[in-house]
Amino acid sequence: MKKINLVIFGATGSIGQSTLAIVKKNPKLFNIEGVTCNSNIKKLIKIAKEFNIKKVGFNSQKIKNKSEKISSRLKAYDNIKQFQEIITPKTDFIIFAISGLEGMNLLLQIVCLGKKIGIANKECIISLGKNLFNLANKYNTEIIPLDSEHNAIYHLSKYNNYTFNSVTITATGGPFRSLKLSKFKDITIKDALKHPVWKMGKKISIDSATMMNKALELIEATSFFDLSPEKVNAIIHPQAIVHAMINYNNGSTTALLSQPSMQIPIASLFFEFETYSKVNKVLDLKKIKNLEFYDIDNKRFPAIKLGYEVMNEGGLFPNTFNYINELLVNKFLNGSIKFTDIISLNRINLDKTFNKNSNIANPNINDINNINCWIDKNLFIG
Repeated sequence: MKKINLVIFGATGSIGQSTLAIVKKNPKLFNIEGVTCNSNIKKLIKIAKEFNIKKVGFNSQKIKNKSEKISSRLKAYDNIKQFQEIITPKTDFIIFAISGLEGMNLLLQIVCLGKKIGIANKECIISLGKNLFNLANKYNTEIIPLDSEHNAIYHLSKYNNYTFNSVTITATGGPFRSLKLSKFKDITIKDALKHPVWKMGKKISIDSATMMNKALELIEATSFFDLSPEKVNAIIHPQAIVHAMINYNNGSTTALLSQPSMQIPIASLFFEFETYSKVNKVLDLKKIKNLEFYDIDNKRFPAIKLGYEVMNEGGLFPNTFNYINELLVNKFLNGSIKFTDIISLNRINLDKTFNKNSNIANPNINDINNINCWIDKNLFIG
């Protein structure tokens, strides 16, 4: 059997680690051509050694020109602008798990290669929107979502070939689902990083705590599945067993249920979704007993309401909403603003941005870069 040639952008993060776990269970099926990280070079070299990988890439100024950290047997790429060179004509799959917008140009480059891409970067999808998928269609590139919610919709729609009315994605509610509103002003960085279900990086953990992650996922769903804002919705489901639902015109709904494991959507890239057996045991609902569902409280999680406003505006608004959030999350993580400021300041900065800049209905990469540069220079944090 021909081996699957694989490149993993973002190998040291949770998506990369889940991908490597699948490779480890199926060593004869995979050849990893290259792996990258942002700055965790020690972990990256360990991965390269374990899986006999020849190419590594990193993107941190802190470790540039420190060649002693890179084994002589490895070909090293020390800038994200070079990462495309890791891909070869033989590459079958690319895992794109670089967080944030820094990988946007790289994503546009690899979409032009006609490979299969498993993507776990909602920020780039939100900012590029239809332009990304139009480019993928032009080059016959298949983009498959790795977020559990969107991967569930992808497979539900694939195996249930009917016209559906809307989609519903679920959210655990994060660490503050039951916290009194009066205590939100006292939330610390440590508190916000404690997700009750998923083990994730800092940025996405904060996004989950504010529910910004779900607002962004709703926007992502409109682009991925070509849906209007009123056709996407989210509910709180603390057990994280139901990942998404498709709602039909006749009042019926299909749902995808599984234990919360990123190996399930990632494995669906390489194997028939319903047959791969090396991930989790069969879901036993008798042991789980209770599956709970709740409306999202807009007072507790104002990101959702703001997200719908952004979706309805369209154009540059989704990118701006997303980019401002990236900057504000960094401000929170370095102690410059409070947890509750992340969403309130996003609204203020959205208004400020479009009081000074025109919205563009179908923005290109230059439009996106220009407005992001403007935001960099004019971000208001009080």
